[in-house]
Amino acid sequence: MTRFRISLSTGGTIAAVFVGQSLGMAGIVSFPALLPQFQRLWLLSSGEAGLISGIYFVGYIVAVPTLSVLTDRVDPRRIYVASLLFGAAAALGFAVLASGAASAAVWRFLQGAAFGGAHMPGMRALSDAVQTQKQTRSVAVYTATFTVGVSLSYAVSGLLAGALGWRFGLALLAMGPLAAAAIGGGVLPPLPRPTAQGSRWFPALGPILRNRRALLFVCAYGLHNGEVSAIRAWLVALLVFAADRAGRVDLAGYATLVATLANLCGTPLIVGVNELTARRDRRSVIAVTMAVSASAGLILAAAAALSPIAAGLAAILCVATATADAGTISAGLVEASEPERRGAFLAVLALSGFGASAVTPILFGLVLDLAGGSGREAAWIAAFAVQAALGAAWPLAYLRGRIRARRAALSRAD
Repeated sequence: MTRFRISLSTGGTIAAVFVGQSLGMAGIVSFPALLPQFQRLWLLSSGEAGLISGIYFVGYIVAVPTLSVLTDRVDPRRIYVASLLFGAAAALGFAVLASGAASAAVWRFLQGAAFGGAHMPGMRALSDAVQTQKQTRSVAVYTATFTVGVSLSYAVSGLLAGALGWRFGLALLAMGPLAAAAIGGGVLPPLPRPTAQGSRWFPALGPILRNRRALLFVCAYGLHNGEVSAIRAWLVALLVFAADRAGRVDLAGYATLVATLANLCGTPLIVGVNELTARRDRRSVIAVTMAVSASAGLILAAAAALSPIAAGLAAILCVATATADAGTISAGLVEASEPERRGAFLAVLALSGFGASAVTPILFGLVLDLAGGSGREAAWIAAFAVQAALGAAWPLAYLRGRIRARRAALSRAD
């Protein structure tokens, strides 16, 4: 693996990994991007569709604890590349062998497990490869690959499936992880690992649980990922509902195009919001961003009943604000964690974030079913209202903490 390594500057390494990781995510939303088609083809209920979307992240959280903690002992580049190769095989398996809810769930689970081995180990490999003063910025940039990768996945899934049929089209998505493996193996330097504390496979949890500053970011990441996962899983279906309600059957490709643009618009915000933390308290920036994104979800649900254009504009606002604090949260965790236990902290972060990601698409689908189905405006509003209530938990907790701290300061002054 080291024989063909290309030596790049810090900026060049960050840029190359950014491109590679974005390509590696070519299949991450291939199922949600074609959700209306799969619902018709396999006669899926909203609950079953939500399960297939959510089980991707179940695979992630099964794989990520061991593989992220292992980066404290093994060169994370090796784990990253191997997981990408496995992801290519799983993407091909879905395209060739998925034939209904059960088989689709199995292959999406395996794709999620592969992503679990690539995402956090890749972040660790990149942050370890750059100078300490550039680590938080590299993490924010790396985190932005998620929105670019999702945008790419929406776009190419829709285009390839429309042009070549969904099986052959999605089979070609396996090329993305293969390209990412070649780039990561070529530009990331091999690094020796320190002797980590704790057991071979699992970290000593005591030091992690005592780091309350890091745990705040772990909780924030769970709420953030849960919201984003639900929106991404159901965005195309909502936009199709908006077009159907308006009688605009001529809007071919409208839903996946808007989903692509919406995710791309979030990319500069991820880096920009993280840069704000140089002048503002990181936790306050996260709280404000979460409050805005929760409100934007309700606006999106209401706009779907007005027109496809209103729904598209609201979707861009909703997705952009929902993804905006991703880099800020991840960089905060890296900054707050001890270097010798960073892999363990990233594992806990991933469990929180993608554990929530596994649950919220299913919960969203169940609320849709209970409220009358995806063909009713009230059902979409109800589902987004539940999601907004969950997303408001961290901002409310932060506000309560600030009020209590201010009262305590006033009491001491008296």
